[in-house]
Amino acid sequence: MIKYGFGKEDITPKRGIGLCGYFEPRYNKGAHDPLTIKAALFESNGIVSGIVSYDLCLMGRALIEKIKAAVKNGGFAFAENLLYSCSHTHTGPYTSAVFSDGADPEYLQSVIDKTVLAVKNAYESLAEAKFRKGYAENSSMAFNRRFWMKDGTVLTNPGKLNPDIVKPEGNIDPSIPFFVVEQDGLDRLIVANISNHTDTIGDDLVSADWPGRMEREIQNHYGYDISVITLIGCQGNINHFNVKNNVNQTCYAEACRIGKGYAASIISMLYATEEIKADSIQVDSMEFDAPFYHVTDEEYNEAKKIVEEIGDISATSANDLTSEGIAAGNLYVKKFFAQRVLDNREKPAKNDRKEYMTALKFGDELGIVTLPAEPFVEIGLAIKANSRFATTMVAALTQGEIGYVGLPESYGRGGGYETRPGYGSPSHELAPVLIETGTKLINK
Repeated sequence: MIKYGFGKEDITPKRGIGLCGYFEPRYNKGAHDPLTIKAALFESNGIVSGIVSYDLCLMGRALIEKIKAAVKNGGFAFAENLLYSCSHTHTGPYTSAVFSDGADPEYLQSVIDKTVLAVKNAYESLAEAKFRKGYAENSSMAFNRRFWMKDGTVLTNPGKLNPDIVKPEGNIDPSIPFFVVEQDGLDRLIVANISNHTDTIGDDLVSADWPGRMEREIQNHYGYDISVITLIGCQGNINHFNVKNNVNQTCYAEACRIGKGYAASIISMLYATEEIKADSIQVDSMEFDAPFYHVTDEEYNEAKKIVEEIGDISATSANDLTSEGIAAGNLYVKKFFAQRVLDNREKPAKNDRKEYMTALKFGDELGIVTLPAEPFVEIGLAIKANSRFATTMVAALTQGEIGYVGLPESYGRGGGYETRPGYGSPSHELAPVLIETGTKLINK
């Protein structure tokens, strides 16, 4: 028998706080919809594990360690067994120095405190539950955002209807594995694993983006407020832009459209869910080396030349804040990325870095493995292919965030910003390590 408990807290920030996701902070002017922490706990034979999901862009290991310490101090020794996962919304507050150090200490402390409350409420509500697993697909909402161009290079977000596009660099992962928790005769929770970026809105109003809209649409289907947790899959080279049309896909309406689309895919497959007969849970974690990348002399000298030639320049519009500026030849964006290369050399990070990954397993029927990064989709596909579980979820942006992890062969192909070095960028050889570690954990 596996027990289930749930807790939820609101973490919608005050007006004026800096929002994460782009090159410079956008200061919050209100909210499209609320941000939350959701804690789903599972207990069997004295082992407690679970998922703590945040409507935030990311959380580094340092913040997660503070959260774990607070949860332990709150009396919950199982803090190490929890999966701390971000939805990656680009309209949530800063939690660390990403492109700009805009984190608000009071807000971060509130996130820590409310995590403890959510876990406490979840623990106190643990009760017997039934579990079902399901599988859906959706290939119309996500696209590989890196494209081979006619000049032989790879470019990220090259712009809609760009005549120089040849083909995508890679594939997508259309699969949506999910599980449903039933308690007291009602479905109470759905956890879905979806590989897509959570960056559809682009304005300065807080939002949980399409995962929040997906939850609302599923709730509309049920007629009551069932909780939905989205575990974002490997999406470092994936987003929602369809370059074959000229439709505006940066707006709140787009978050609603995508949320409804994914909800429809899941709802259509609820009839086919199968009972998870497992009566035990297993949690395994593994620490691994995640070394930093150090730029070459050639990369450094080229970047220095760009910075010097462009000189002083400031962002003048929203178009200066996003990666689409690379394809457009935006000088502010060009200098921004060149400066990140200089920072890599001039503000060197330590040569060693330890990160960790966790696997949560329900008997022999369902496995979840975490990745503390924004990995390319191929990394998740490889772990799934190697897994002993028929239903495997790969949760990116979970247990930390070290940045984009591309395939070794993807580096050096030109204008894809995910593979451009910056301060704290991971080694170009990290993808095989993630695949190997994830495979060991899920099969342990």
